[in-house]
Amino acid sequence: MFNLKTLFSRALLALALAGGCGAAYAGPTYHVSVNTSSLSGTSGYLDFSFNALGNAPTATATVSHFLGAFGSDVMYEGDASGDAFSTMVLGNSGGFNDLLQAVAFGGLFSFDVSFDVAPGDIGSTFGIALVNAALDGYLGVDGNIVTFDLMPGEPDTVSVVESFAAVTTGTPETNVPEPGSMALAATGLLLLALTRRRMAR
Repeated sequence: MFNLKTLFSRALLALALAGGCGAAYAGPTYHVSVNTSSLSGTSGYLDFSFNALGNAPTATATVSHFLGAFGSDVMYEGDASGDAFSTMVLGNSGGFNDLLQAVAFGGLFSFDVSFDVAPGDIGSTFGIALVNAALDGYLGVDGNIVTFDLMPGEPDTVSVVESFAAVTTGTPETNVPEPGSMALAATGLLLLALTRRRMAR
């Protein structure tokens, strides 16, 4: 009976510690700032794209914490959902994945981007571009103003057109432990202390 109790206690301890410490293994969150002051009086779209070869490992991009003059019009292609008034989620499956969010250019825009990439040996690319209202050309520069090249197991490579954007890395609000996670971690530590005490007897 004692061995069964010990086994159960240790299993519960492992579960509690794993659940309480999960946020520590999250990848970096990037804060992206976009300055469109040179495009004042122009409307168009911020174009978020996430693409990879067909056999690339599964990856997800989450875009959140939006600030700026975003419009209500949103267009999707492929594995993309959400908008600037909540959270955007883009996957890298099936070729071209694209989300176009309407904006009134002329001011500052900002948002956070984080990635979840499965193990593998093929990379994916997440890009942000400025597109005109007719959807037939780029604004400011020909192509992305920010590009994230993601290779599983390697540090992300970030390319930025500095006249339009800046990218910083920081600890996101969402990685602050929730009360439930803190309680789970406390339970794990309590079980650890009880197990050590019982072993010392």
